[in-house]
Amino acid sequence: GWKNIKAVVSTQSTGELDKVINFVSTKVVHLGDQLKQMDGKRRRALEAKELIDYINEAQKTGSISSPIFTDVTNIHESARVLHKITLVTQDLPEKGGKDFSRLQGVVTRITDEIEKHLVQDFKMSLHHYNDEEHLENMKRCAATLNQPCFQAYKEVVDYFIEARLKAPFYGENIFSAIKDCINETSEIVSKVFSDHDTIMPKFIKRIFKDKIWKKVRLTLKLDVFDEPEKQSSQDLEQSLDSLAELYSQTMGLSTDLSKYDNDISFANDIKKSIFCSYLSKYSDTEKEYLLKASEEILNQFYNSIKHEKNLNSDALQVHLKNAKTRFNQLRDNIGSTNNMLNNEPSEMPSDQLLSVNVTTSLLKIHERAVERCLLLSDQTACSEVLKEIATSLLTHFVANHLEYAIDFYTANRPSLDSRNEPVISPFLTIVGNANITYHSLDKFFNDTILPNIQNPKVQTEVRKIRQTEMKRIEEKVSNEINHSINIIINWIKVILKSKQEKEDFNSLCVAQSSTRACNEVCNFLNNSVIDTFKGPVDGDNLQHVMMELGVRFHGALLDHLLQYQYSIVGALQLIQDLHRYKQTVQHFKEPFVEELFEGLNKLTQLLIVEPHKLRDIWDEGSLARIEHGFLVQFVKLRLDYRKSNIQSKLPSYSAHVKQ
Repeated sequence: GWKNIKAVVSTQSTGELDKVINFVSTKVVHLGDQLKQMDGKRRRALEAKELIDYINEAQKTGSISSPIFTDVTNIHESARVLHKITLVTQDLPEKGGKDFSRLQGVVTRITDEIEKHLVQDFKMSLHHYNDEEHLENMKRCAATLNQPCFQAYKEVVDYFIEARLKAPFYGENIFSAIKDCINETSEIVSKVFSDHDTIMPKFIKRIFKDKIWKKVRLTLKLDVFDEPEKQSSQDLEQSLDSLAELYSQTMGLSTDLSKYDNDISFANDIKKSIFCSYLSKYSDTEKEYLLKASEEILNQFYNSIKHEKNLNSDALQVHLKNAKTRFNQLRDNIGSTNNMLNNEPSEMPSDQLLSVNVTTSLLKIHERAVERCLLLSDQTACSEVLKEIATSLLTHFVANHLEYAIDFYTANRPSLDSRNEPVISPFLTIVGNANITYHSLDKFFNDTILPNIQNPKVQTEVRKIRQTEMKRIEEKVSNEINHSINIIINWIKVILKSKQEKEDFNSLCVAQSSTRACNEVCNFLNNSVIDTFKGPVDGDNLQHVMMELGVRFHGALLDHLLQYQYSIVGALQLIQDLHRYKQTVQHFKEPFVEELFEGLNKLTQLLIVEPHKLRDIWDEGSLARIEHGFLVQFVKLRLDYRKSNIQSKLPSYSAHVKQ
């Protein structure tokens, strides 16, 4: 009982005590707020009284004697008070009533003095910006000067920028030094000024103008771009490369520094202000450089082989005529075909007139030009400049080098009625080099030129220009290869006509080897023709050439064989010759050609078999596919045709199967 009553009373007392404590706490907080408000009012009242006293003193005496304004150590406090006085004076009436000109004069004078001290203090600390204490002082001065009553904030900002621009830029790469300077300046601005995003773009634009602009002007001579036709290729190349390098580094730096300036026109402004005068003349300068550099590459090459080049057709023909005369004189004096081939005069080095090294050099300067074009040309002009570069390459390599070599050979090629063994290796050397250079040229167009031409119309034009140039070359090469085959076949005919004796095929004695005519033809093909074609001509082109040569060789040989009469022994001699011919044409690697010569072997059987067996082989194998009339013509070549009355033993029907 009693213990329970005591516990209840204790619990009630504790609850009442908590209420009392909460009540007292609330009252204390409220009282604190009231005291704080009163203190604030009291402080503002004191400040107002001080302002009134300062204003009255300034109005009456024309000065303020308070240590706040006379002691320079209180300059930031005096600036704070002056700011409030300024706000008050701004609301004073300018006309009517009391005259406050004296007060305003005092405020202006004190403002100027404080401003002057703050500016000097800021400048002094700037020279020791690496010291944190001076850096903090700069911050206070800048913050104070940034108040509306002062006008010198812009002055200290400009002074700060000028001072930073005078900082030394160490190292060979000024762009790296500028980047380091800007990053360091950004850190200082963040610590000193409140408007970092306003000051840094201003500083960056100044440093680009003062440092990079001067660097560009000192490096690039404007007269080189104004009058490129008066400059050497070396000067043009150096200027173009320097422009590309400076432009690339400048735009790269502006990209890196874009974090300090979000204005999207920043890079364009730099481009216009620094490089505009150069970029506007870039395409003409590039075109002039390619013209001069390409001509120098070609001239150096022709000089190195002691060849006097003249693109004028009339002059070229005179030159070739004189060269041929000297060539013929040398040939007649030597009197030997082999010596003649080994001592060809220097005026006619047709196999040397096309150089892979020249192609490499031309591709190199044009590839570098493409790199500069993509960097320096704007999007609208880029395609046209690339077209000029492509045209330059086609002009100097295809027309002035490759086509010239072919034309020179054409004017100097062996004639069809030559009395000497023809030499086709010079032209085939040109063809081989042309194949190598063509692949390089084609790769350059497909990988470098065409993918970078964004204008569809211009791209179509470039494709058409390339196709026209290369088609003309292909036609000339094809014509010359056809002419070479004609020369080869004609020379084979000359050998057969001059070296083949009638007795070779109507002799009564069996020879131990093929005839002299056969040997010389095969030696000519093996030593001077087959391998000569296989080097320069490749792939499907080689297959086509060897096929054409084989078919025409077969036709020439067949026409030749149809001019003779054959005894049985002579037919055996012919079989030996055909065996040698077949061994030679196997090197052609053309099954159809081998099949043609195998057909000649089958025909020869008509010259050997006994007359009464002709009917048995007439319709066998490949002979069944040959016209009946031609078989009769071939059988008539037998010496015993009339004597053995072979005509009566031939099939009487006229039906035949055409080949």
